[in-house]
Amino acid sequence: MSVTVNSYLTFKVGQETFGVNVSKVMEIREYQKPQSLPQSLPFVAGVIAYNEEVIPLIDTGLKFGMDALTINAATCIVVLQLVNDVLGKTYRVAILVDTVSDVLESDDTSMKPITDDYRPEYIFSTYKQDDQFIYILNADMVFNQKEIIALLDSIKQLK
Repeated sequence: MSVTVNSYLTFKVGQETFGVNVSKVMEIREYQKPQSLPQSLPFVAGVIAYNEEVIPLIDTGLKFGMDALTINAATCIVVLQLVNDVLGKTYRVAILVDTVSDVLESDDTSMKPITDDYRPEYIFSTYKQDDQFIYILNADMVFNQKEIIALLDSIKQLK
């Protein structure tokens, strides 16, 4: 029986560490000031250009129910490609993070799954490294369908 090893990009938001599967990560960038996006969701910091498109920049602090991020020299932007099976959409978002840590490699047996009744649903499992918990995200579940539709509609209005 073979064990699948997954790689996760870890990043800090406030005092917490999160991980996202590297297959979802398109690019890591230095912080750039976004253009504002009027009448958007509260956690949308604005929009940035990515290749030939405009994508929303998400303040992960606000999205995860924490304090808004304070921009400093270590602040990074991580571009993610996500999928929503119900809507049949593949879309890209950029997320603001306090710092990018490193890449964690782990097999699923090292992860502690989150029980079904835990909210938010986008935290898939936890991983303990030294004395620190890393929250492993199910990146495709971070945004609910209403949020995805609102994000995509607000971007369409810019075109």
